[in-house]
Amino acid sequence: MARVNLERRAEIGREKRARTRAAILDAARTCFSAAESATVTVDSVTQCAGVAKGTFYLHFADMSELQAELGDALIAELIERLEPARTAVSDPLTRMATGVTLFLGFLAVAPGQARLAAHAIAALPNVGRAVQWRLRDDLAGAQSLGQLRVGSVELAVGLVIGLSEQAARMFGSGRIEASAIPDIVRAILRAVGCTPDEASDVADIAARNAEEFSRAEAT
Repeated sequence: MARVNLERRAEIGREKRARTRAAILDAARTCFSAAESATVTVDSVTQCAGVAKGTFYLHFADMSELQAELGDALIAELIERLEPARTAVSDPLTRMATGVTLFLGFLAVAPGQARLAAHAIAALPNVGRAVQWRLRDDLAGAQSLGQLRVGSVELAVGLVIGLSEQAARMFGSGRIEASAIPDIVRAILRAVGCTPDEASDVADIAARNAEEFSRAEAT
């Protein structure tokens, strides 16, 4: 009987820690969504979560670790949300451009989320494994069709992720607005080897696809 009680006590402890960690993450997401700048602190998160500062450090080493985890989760959630629109496009290069357009569109209207996404991309080498898998698949398809003119698919993946990170940082700091997204997508397409005309055409199609998806999602 004593053994059963000890096991149950340990289980209760794990459940309590999981609830506390989830509460801290939810509070941090709320703080970042509401913040007009990047000045979200441990104090503001713990106050929102209703926990002591020491409790925070039982779960996270610092704010950087929390930001990275939140950003990774945010990116994964967004990609799953965008998957129906992405898979509706048959051409791999246009599929990639449509996904990037939609992704940046969501970040452009939510600076707090843009900051989280940018931080996660920079802090976590394997951020959004599903994101990288889809991106690699699209770019490999584009390469097989002769649409990719850079040295390798891995280089192309790095270019797309790097430019997307920079765009997220600029959305997060308010330096650019959603109107810049077509230019960003064209720059990404040029980086992976498209000619100016090809980049313009694909970016225009991607913008139309994104607009149609947004309308459909709103109804």
